[in-house]
Amino acid sequence: MTLVVGVEISDSQLARTVGTGFDHVPELLDAAGIGYVALGADRATGTAESLSPAIVGTLFARHSHRLGIVAAASPQRDHPYNIARRLASLDHIAHGRAGWLALREDRATTLGQAERGSWNRQRSLGAVQLADAVTATRALWRTWPIETLTGTADLPVRYADHTGVYPTTGPLNVPTTPQGEPVVWWRYERGDDPALLAVADVVTATLDEIAAARAGLPESVHLHVRLDAGPALADVDRATLTELAARPDIHGVLIRLDLSAAADFVERTLPALADAGLVRLRESDATATLRAHLGIARRAEPDLNRHRPVFVAS
Repeated sequence: MTLVVGVEISDSQLARTVGTGFDHVPELLDAAGIGYVALGADRATGTAESLSPAIVGTLFARHSHRLGIVAAASPQRDHPYNIARRLASLDHIAHGRAGWLALREDRATTLGQAERGSWNRQRSLGAVQLADAVTATRALWRTWPIETLTGTADLPVRYADHTGVYPTTGPLNVPTTPQGEPVVWWRYERGDDPALLAVADVVTATLDEIAAARAGLPESVHLHVRLDAGPALADVDRATLTELAARPDIHGVLIRLDLSAAADFVERTLPALADAGLVRLRESDATATLRAHLGIARRAEPDLNRHRPVFVAS
């Protein structure tokens, strides 16, 4: 199958180009038909220079029309309620093009004592905690159906009533988004339980991790392979992508791209890969959501239909 293309850019490079409008990178990626850009991934390792992924994502959204915007956030740094509100707002601003890169840790900003690093008092979350945060966030995204504003359906606002590591009542003060809710990314780590990975929409893994990440993963969860291109684009080679595109269990590639190589990548490398039928670029229709481009349906769970309504008729 043809592969969806995502691009990851280092936080420090983006921070150094903020004064020049990111050197027109949003416009460049958008015009090239890149599927999505991942922002803030380096916060998991403590990059010295890092801008707020949600704020950068808002700027990228305002300077693009079809590019997917995936912003990193960690429940080790922010409660799921804050993550849900921030990402839903970004999805509205981007007209259904937003995603959440769920990180176990955010070292870019410390709150309180440096040894603690966050309100959670933990340096890094385990897979169980992260999966619970994703479930809590997704429940919050579903509490306020936008149909209550459009009048297209008689749907009540409901409480999230999530219990677990991150108990939250809700409801969220942002309605459901143009694509229902943002798409969720999960970065695979060795030993992750497939049952926990199943809460994500997209799992990313390196070439060496593909077999372990795919084992036991539901078909509904898409797998994107992370490649580190660097300035020379050495890992974006035809042979690697041909092999990946031939596998039905691989849906996309996430390429870590050096800004110095961005223009060459979108002007020469990417069109050649598309012409060879290896990658799938975004269509010119600016109304297509990120979820639609990825081909990922909105999951059924968590189902809030039996949750108590916020407003009870007298």
